[in-house]
Amino acid sequence: MSKFLWLVRHGESLGNLEQRIQGSDDSPLTDLGRQQARLVAARLAEEAQLSEVIASSLSRAAETGQIISQTMNLPLRFDPRLNEYNFGPLNGLTREEIARRYPEVPAAWKANEFWDPLPGEEGDPALEARVKAAIDDILDGMIEETAVAVVTHGGVLNACLRTTLGIVDRGWRTFAFDNASVSLLQIQASARASSSGNLPARNYRLLLLNDISHVKEIIRVRPTWFGSRRAPIEKQLPTTQELAQYPNFALGWLEEE
Repeated sequence: MSKFLWLVRHGESLGNLEQRIQGSDDSPLTDLGRQQARLVAARLAEEAQLSEVIASSLSRAAETGQIISQTMNLPLRFDPRLNEYNFGPLNGLTREEIARRYPEVPAAWKANEFWDPLPGEEGDPALEARVKAAIDDILDGMIEETAVAVVTHGGVLNACLRTTLGIVDRGWRTFAFDNASVSLLQIQASARASSSGNLPARNYRLLLLNDISHVKEIIRVRPTWFGSRRAPIEKQLPTTQELAQYPNFALGWLEEE
């Protein structure tokens, strides 16, 4: 018996097009972003038996979620815990503005390293904690053999996969997620108890990662972080050898500690 999470990054936003660090700032979809959202909605309608759409409350994800829910005639709700990472004073700035005002930040990004949060910045531990809580609550509310679409942001998707896969040593941008990409997690209850003893532990299996086959021809903004671009991965998963070093991986399943 399984549960499935279809993880969707929002369509192209104005901030993406202008190469701004959006963070918790609101930025609407572009016309192309709406087209991308319609295409991902059509794909989900064909492949996913969804029961609900849950989206970030920021407009770029909220509108993407709305297009999916309307296309599939599904309920839509918003969870602000799925909102993008709050970069504090970096929100809304271009890479050039950040390099000029905060030169230590692009150096860390280029090396894909964590950095000390600036005043007003959220910090990665806080991001991972709220994202994990949101995902746990979503899964707790699902019945077996159902699927939910989670429409959110690149930073949140990274935090989601880092916490479920147990990845702690690959830097803050472990994965790249294109606009309107889909990733798919299959979740099963484990026979063993969780570390808290209150709920059964969960096993995670990554079935799709950053699949953009439905929008490949109309992607014009790619994930880039000061030269540390992670090439988009289409229908390819980390190898068993790569995943085996992480504590939650066992026999093809990613087991929650």
